[in-house]
Amino acid sequence: MLWVDWSLRRKLVAACVLVQLAATALLILGSTRDLQRTLIAQTRLEVQQVVALLDQAIAAPLAQRDYATLQQTLDLIRGDDRSDGAITYLVLWDHRDRMVAMSGWQEGSPLPPRDTGDIDLDRADTNLHLAVPVTISGQTLGHLDLGLSTSRLRQARADHLRRSLVVGALALLTSVLVLAAIALAITRHLARLAYASQRVAEGQFDVQVPVTTGDEIGRLGASFNAMAIALKDRVAALQKSEAQQKLHLAEARDEQARLTTLLGAMQSGILFVDERAQVIYANAAFSRMWSLPQIAPGHGLETLLPMLAGRVEASDVIHLESILPSSDSLQSVKCELHTLDGRIIVQRMQPVARGTEGGGSIWFHDDVTEERRTQQRAHQAVHDPLTSLFNRRGLYEALNAAIAHATARGEALALLFIDLDDFKQANDAGGHRFGDEILISVARTLAAQLRKGELVARLGGDEFAVLCPGLAAADAGAIAARIVDAVSGLAFSTPTQSLRVGCSVGVATCPADASTEDDLIACADAAMYDAKRSGKNGWAAYRNDPLHSQAESARVNWNTRIHRALQDKRFVLHFQPVHHGSDLRVSHHEALVRMVDEGNPDVLIPPTEFIPYAERSGKIRQIDRWVFEACVTRLASEPPDVRIAANLSARSLEDSSFPGFLQRLFLRLDVDPRRLHIELTETSAITDPVAARRLIGTLGSLGCAVHLDDFGSGFSSFAHLKLLGADAIKIDGVYIRNLLSDSSNRLFVASTIEIAHNLGKLVIAEHVEDAATLDTLRGFDIDLVQGFYLARPSARLSDMRRPAVLEVVPGARKRPGEAA
Repeated sequence: MLWVDWSLRRKLVAACVLVQLAATALLILGSTRDLQRTLIAQTRLEVQQVVALLDQAIAAPLAQRDYATLQQTLDLIRGDDRSDGAITYLVLWDHRDRMVAMSGWQEGSPLPPRDTGDIDLDRADTNLHLAVPVTISGQTLGHLDLGLSTSRLRQARADHLRRSLVVGALALLTSVLVLAAIALAITRHLARLAYASQRVAEGQFDVQVPVTTGDEIGRLGASFNAMAIALKDRVAALQKSEAQQKLHLAEARDEQARLTTLLGAMQSGILFVDERAQVIYANAAFSRMWSLPQIAPGHGLETLLPMLAGRVEASDVIHLESILPSSDSLQSVKCELHTLDGRIIVQRMQPVARGTEGGGSIWFHDDVTEERRTQQRAHQAVHDPLTSLFNRRGLYEALNAAIAHATARGEALALLFIDLDDFKQANDAGGHRFGDEILISVARTLAAQLRKGELVARLGGDEFAVLCPGLAAADAGAIAARIVDAVSGLAFSTPTQSLRVGCSVGVATCPADASTEDDLIACADAAMYDAKRSGKNGWAAYRNDPLHSQAESARVNWNTRIHRALQDKRFVLHFQPVHHGSDLRVSHHEALVRMVDEGNPDVLIPPTEFIPYAERSGKIRQIDRWVFEACVTRLASEPPDVRIAANLSARSLEDSSFPGFLQRLFLRLDVDPRRLHIELTETSAITDPVAARRLIGTLGSLGCAVHLDDFGSGFSSFAHLKLLGADAIKIDGVYIRNLLSDSSNRLFVASTIEIAHNLGKLVIAEHVEDAATLDTLRGFDIDLVQGFYLARPSARLSDMRRPAVLEVVPGARKRPGEAA
């Protein structure tokens, strides 16, 4: 029970007992300390006597080096009955600190620390450890270590404490009995008064206490009786008033709870307006949404509307004016407001009827900016920006769901893989903008051929795909033929000629040909190549025979060879230096992957022979990870100024776990991420620009520089230059090879360098194969150059501080895939 819950009688007794306990404790503590000081003083005197006795007994034998006598003397002193075992050990040392005699101590055991201060009777060690010099005529002959037992002192102190506790307990018991009698006499009347007060607190106002004395306690009892009578009358009046107030309070609380819940649950800006165009209420969200101070009730709309109008586009001001009361105020209104800072706010009005006249309204303003942006990002993530069709990721997601649905229902589905014929020639003839128009027209044509539930996607470049759920192979052929006819019927004109493109279509079905997304796409892709080999502008169905053609046999063979090369670690890296255009010093090296031939280890297979198959099979992701791990490992063994650039495939661009893999590599090998440059091809980047921009941002946050490779090979290059946020661009080699002979190439290269510099990006030119090309690029203020004229790929890294040694290589041309 807590102290505050005790009765006064118990508190008085307890307080007196505590005082007695404190006083007794202090007396016992004081007497114990006095006894301890007396015992310690006595012990010190005995120590001095023992030391003097020892000095007299062992000084002469020690001076004569009579060690036998010394040993007998020590044993005699320690075993003397008069010492009562006070001396526990003796160890004698000569002036050279050599032990010459000992008694009561085990030889070889270290001596405990010597006591130099006050004697502590409370420590665990019951011995006093001393060291005294042995002298004759002021000359020190050695010293003596001895241990004196403090057990006798401790026993004396314990006996004294025990006697003191017995006396104190008897005195305390007597005091408690006396105090209890006194407290009972004092608190008897107070206990009655306390009991009566408790009855009153419980609502029993008829209680009265007897008044038998005229002292203070008696007067207190009389006052209490008068108070109880007055309370009885007043409580009766209050109970009647309380019943009415409870009824009104319950109604008010219910209404307040409803309103508080409503406003608290709303994330919208809320504005109540009466029929006189006066603000009744505006919540904090409304003021915060429009960056206004808190709007007080009674504020006029004629001053509020101009403040809101100044924050929205001019075309939306008319929607704000609908807040003003009018004949239409009894109708719900919903519209969108576009603010000058780029936000979208949905405005909704709900009329509020009051009485029979009706009037006023409540306005809700919802900021849906982030919601719309999220919807836009989600749309961009699965749609091609040029044609607005699904992109590769969107197709994979739709194909995954369609296969699962078809498998669950036992239905078939067909996938049509479409590749445009002669598109490159049309694109070269009319330019990239003309190529974009062809792709957009083809996308519209394909979409027009679809039935309900089917979808078309652009996979990248001039490749498309059509997904037809619930369609078997026989019906898919008819759709493929219809698509071929529709695309071949398109006509396009340039200022100088009229052009047409066709398409080759491959058809594969699930589950007849494949049961997974990758396998189904691979089957449709293989069927498309069959259609191209059959003369283009046609279609072909997949034949489930791995060796039905030389191309299919090669695909199977290369997939097997790539798989074994990954298992046997038969990939190597060569490095081609990239030079500064100004002084030809090495800026960094580009890593070029090679496969070691399984039959002849001296033969290196260039990437152009195996990379296309790796991309189709998906093994390119494993190759990418091997390349980047090899590059970071190489950087860890090279000087800090060495930097390496490595290519990242389009498949790895879709791999959300790749940045984490790269970060773990940097941490494990302790390599600065700024030493690794990552090259993305422009075609793969613009196929899924949202994913590419997100990956570039993530890699940039790690510290890696990102280069856009083969710039100019894609479509709408300049439109994506700023969007993708790369650190540098590498101009496609097709523009560099014929730089001297083609004026349009020179114009493109010069313009690209100028635009890139204005955007704060570096420009790299590859395929520099002669001095004239190098001089022309220098005239365009190129940043970095790379090519056979400067250096060939090698397994070794060039000296970063030395400029390139130029060699004239007649007719030098980079072999296909050399910079892949």
